[in-house]
Amino acid sequence: MHALKFMTCQKTIIIVYLRSISDFSICRFLRGRKMLHKLKTREYKLLLRPDRFSDSTFEKVDQFWSHRMKRLIDDELGDDQGGPRHQGRFSLEEDRIVRYWDTNDCLLTRADLTLRERRQIDKPTASDVCEITLKLRMPDMFIVADTDLDGNGAGPDVKFEEDIAPLEVENSAGGGEPVTISPARSIRSRFSLSTTKNSRWSEAIASLGTAKTLFPNLSHRSLLGTEFVPQAPLTAGPSIRELVFENAQVRFGDDVTGKFALTLWFFDQTAPKVAEISFKCRTPGGEMPGKAARHAFRLFIGMQSQLGDWINADYSSKTALALPGNCGRSSG
Repeated sequence: MHALKFMTCQKTIIIVYLRSISDFSICRFLRGRKMLHKLKTREYKLLLRPDRFSDSTFEKVDQFWSHRMKRLIDDELGDDQGGPRHQGRFSLEEDRIVRYWDTNDCLLTRADLTLRERRQIDKPTASDVCEITLKLRMPDMFIVADTDLDGNGAGPDVKFEEDIAPLEVENSAGGGEPVTISPARSIRSRFSLSTTKNSRWSEAIASLGTAKTLFPNLSHRSLLGTEFVPQAPLTAGPSIRELVFENAQVRFGDDVTGKFALTLWFFDQTAPKVAEISFKCRTPGGEMPGKAARHAFRLFIGMQSQLGDWINADYSSKTALALPGNCGRSSG
């Protein structure tokens, strides 16, 4: 066959082949497969002093929003086309019990994984059906984005998010705490992928094997980093009552809204042991407009600077306090 005709024939075959592939775009075919997940949200989190909410919790939450956060938003961001950027107010949206599970040797924690149980407090305690979430969280966005926790990619609630916290540095002043918030206010990011399912769950059946039935890829060595032992039992951390206040918001512009949540954790006590303020922004198509991102960054830096007497710098992770045994000591 003539060389030119042969090349034309090859080109035709390639075009027909590419058009026949339904699951891959031409770009994906030429460059390799894309990451499994696009970023859905960015969440900015700051731990507060829980003693600030120890008395008259509902009043303290409302006062914190009205007297501190609204004023802070005005100071940092100014008006939005002649009106305030803040809107709404906090109201109680979730009242539930939370527990975290791991093996005795903290296998999940060492693999940057958490297994969380959530039960609505108004449901009968005898019910075994609850919300179970497996989450991978680490600083490398691309590793997290290319991970499949569900095994079939069809989990009912799969989230790929960026968790943003204050930048931490070594605590040179001592006091028993290894890190503290950097004097030069900034941020650090970690990326999380979570899959949530409603299923039967109880101490009697809690094991790696049971977790694998919900999240099939849990047994992969690439995820755990070691041999999977289905018989390995899972133990729970403390039972935590979690109150979540929502419905306060801030407008960053470019149709981007930050939705606030104030979360309180109670460990068999009338006063909270953990308090956290956060705001979450959606990232359609995995992106966030630069102007809105700058406003969100400015607000978060302002929160670190202006809420000094409210900030809890004693620890950096509320999840670490909820893990069983010594697992919290090995978590970041």
